[in-house]
This record gives sequence, C-alpha cells and structure tokens, in this order.
Amino acid sequence: MHGGVAIFSSQAHLGTLFHYVGHILGGVKGGKRMVPCLYDHDLQAKPGPMRETFTEAIINLGYWDPMSCHFYRRELPPPGISSWTKLRLGWLDQAKVKVVMPGQKAEVVLGPLENGSSETLAVKIPLSGTSYYLIENRQAIGFDKNLPGSGVLVMYADDTVSECRRGRAPVRLMNAEPAIPHLEGAAYDVGAKASFQDKKHKIHIRILENVSGSYRISISPL
Repeated sequence: MHGGVAIFSSQAHLGTLFHYVGHILGGVKGGKRMVPCLYDHDLQAKPGPMRETFTEAIINLGYWDPMSCHFYRRELPPPGISSWTKLRLGWLDQAKVKVVMPGQKAEVVLGPLENGSSETLAVKIPLSGTSYYLIENRQAIGFDKNLPGSGVLVMYADDTVSECRRGRAPVRLMNAEPAIPHLEGAAYDVGAKASFQDKKHKIHIRILENVSGSYRISISPL
C-alpha cells in the first residue's frame, strides 16, 4: 500500500523532508513500513537535549543514509541513500546487484553507488532466506557529496526485523573503525581497513584495489 501525507514547517531541512517522504514512497506491506526509520527508536526516546540524544541513536547506519540521520551537517544537503533503502524503494536496478553465495569465490569491480552507469552497484551475499550482506561503494559524487567519508560499506540486513527497536534493526553497518564515533569511520578501504571477516558464516571480504573511484573486491570462504 502506498500513499500518505507529510506536513512540514518552512524551516524543515531537506533531509527531514526526504526522510518522511521516503516513508510514504516505500509504502506498507504486510503491515510493515518498507522504508522505516533507521535510527534506534528506544535510544532516540531517551530524555536529554534533542540533537545530542538523536545523534546517540544513529547506531545502525550513522550518517550514511537520511533514513538514519536526516543530515550529516545542518548547513549541508543530506547524504545520498544506501543501497538497502534504494532496493526497498525500487530505485536500484536488480541487474546491477551481483549475488555471491556463501562458499563461492568471486572478484567484483564495484562502481560508486551514485554512478548509475557502473555495471555493478551493489553485492548481495545471502545468508538465509531472510538475511544477507549488502556491499556498496560510496564516493563523494552526486547526492553522496555530503557523507562522513568514502569507501566500501558492508551492511548486514535481516528482513524479519521491521523497525529499529530493542537492539534490533532491519539493516546495520559493519564498522571498519569502531574507535571513531557515530559510524563515521565505518567504510572499508585499501590499506589498514581492507578486510572484513564473518567467522560464523565463513565469509571473507577483501578490498583489493581502488581504480578511479571503483573498487575491486574479493569475496571468498574463510
């Protein structure tokens, strides 16, 4: 089901406008919002200064998607949207999503998510019928000019989770640099942050090379 009404004040940030219009565009399926808020509702509801409390609630996608943060800097336009949100909105061509099964070896050239001409814009690694990894390349181009960084994002998604409550979320970033707050250092890149491992599912993702903003990445069993 699609449709809805959003009412804004004249001072509303562009990211706030997109956030609520995103809810409407995503619609409702089976009683669940297809494009929910990606900040943690329980943390956001805690008492305290509004902006500080909200910042502490962006534990799932940080400043990498306006459904999580509305904006990165108040004086700047919002960041572009993640591949997860694009898929939920139907804005990412499935032909540009490379599926790599666990146990399979693959090498992929991953173009920037904002470069629609790239052959591959996201990689999906199914873990079960409802859970999977999504890999995307975020660069400071197009709507992604206002990000906290750049590089390869690895997200864990679970379609059985509908909202960000009780410590669960439908999608969450794997954090390449936990010492940096608010997931600002979450992106993987060549060098010291070139490897992600999931020992439970025996998956190894390696960033091999950056070629003019596109990444050559390897996915293999551990």
